[in-house]
Amino acid sequence: MLYKGKCNRASRYETRVKSLFLDYDGTISSLNSSRSHSRVPTETRTMLQRISSHIPIIIVSTKDLSFLLPRTPFAHAWCGIAGIERKIGNTITERAIPETALERVTLGLQYAKSNATDADLCVEEKRDSSGRTVAFCLDWRQASEIGAVKAKADVIAGYCEKLDLKVLRYHGRLYCDVFPVLVDKGIAVREIREELKLEDGTLYMGDSEVDNLAFSGCDISLGVTHDGVKQNLACDCSVEHGEVADFLTMLLANDLFFSSSFPMITSSPRKMSED
Repeated sequence: MLYKGKCNRASRYETRVKSLFLDYDGTISSLNSSRSHSRVPTETRTMLQRISSHIPIIIVSTKDLSFLLPRTPFAHAWCGIAGIERKIGNTITERAIPETALERVTLGLQYAKSNATDADLCVEEKRDSSGRTVAFCLDWRQASEIGAVKAKADVIAGYCEKLDLKVLRYHGRLYCDVFPVLVDKGIAVREIREELKLEDGTLYMGDSEVDNLAFSGCDISLGVTHDGVKQNLACDCSVEHGEVADFLTMLLANDLFFSSSFPMITSSPRKMSED
């Protein structure tokens, strides 16, 4: 049985990592890059490529597979669109979505495109492997006037909610996602674990509250923070985004044993207050 305790220097623990689950945006990539410029930094990508020769790496993201696959060739499996579609090896499976929900996505997308006339508000479609749009993102990360563009995005998001679409807003983030149904990264993680028979030693890294359910589905939960900004992460420990590559380097050098005493690892005040 794996020991999960408070992640601090006084209660040090070590656990052998046997599989690595990763969010994409803000975890292994820059948080504020545009879609066209989004990449995994070279040092991080190199370490993940090396780690992938030892253990499975699984990407769990709200991005779609067409975006993720070329940017994460080191992975063994992918959960795209927050688990609506997943790929293991050459096999792609898709969650069944009612046709009426997809029709509402089409209506919401049409409204978004007709109202996102400002170039600073990007409407990013999330397509399944057949090319069908099943969700979309409202993104104002590149906006020059954040407040005005956010107000327009809020109007669009409100319209989508009236259509009974599910809008995911992220605390402190300059984008939101619109889905046809409720999504749950925790379910996506559990399904992949079952299919790949990953019984223990699972580590999940993520940087937003949508990752919280996935944190609870893995043996080690490692939040990724940004410049010390407080985030609502229900994780065991955390690491600054700028030190992700250093963490991966140390993890591999330590024969894939995660240690709470790694110098870049800090305890999670939220998690500790619950323990």
